[in-house]
Amino acid sequence: MKVNIKDESELYNSFDKFEETLSEDLISYVNSKEEITSIKEREDIEIISTQKIDEEKFKKAFEKYCDEQLLIIKRKQKINRTKQFWMLVIGIVFIIFSLVLANKINIITLEIVSTIGSFSIWESANSWLIESKVIRYNKKKAIKLKNSELKFINCN
Repeated sequence: MKVNIKDESELYNSFDKFEETLSEDLISYVNSKEEITSIKEREDIEIISTQKIDEEKFKKAFEKYCDEQLLIIKRKQKINRTKQFWMLVIGIVFIIFSLVLANKINIITLEIVSTIGSFSIWESANSWLIESKVIRYNKKKAIKLKNSELKFINCN
């Protein structure tokens, strides 16, 4: 992947005076290029500039960005697992509640309780089958990005 810049400041967020945060344009560009490459295919990033770039500073900012993305994904995984667990527990409780009270409450209330239980279990399964897979895929992409080799090319 080739990133062409005129000035080193294009690599960093303009609000970060210490230049430790990557620019949104750079992040957006890199992510869009990552979307079209295979998750298994290694992607090197070439920073092409007409001016000298402080390579170490950029590598630190890039690593910080990758670490932050992995932390966000880790938090999403934790939230997703918690959601799966609690939706399953709620579903089981409502199903048991509907079975225990089958002859003691009217049929409409029984159907509502049973439907809530079934829906909760379905939400848990959906989160486990679909959402977890998406989060794992995003984690693989973030790890792939972190393992990318950064190359700096000066075109003077």
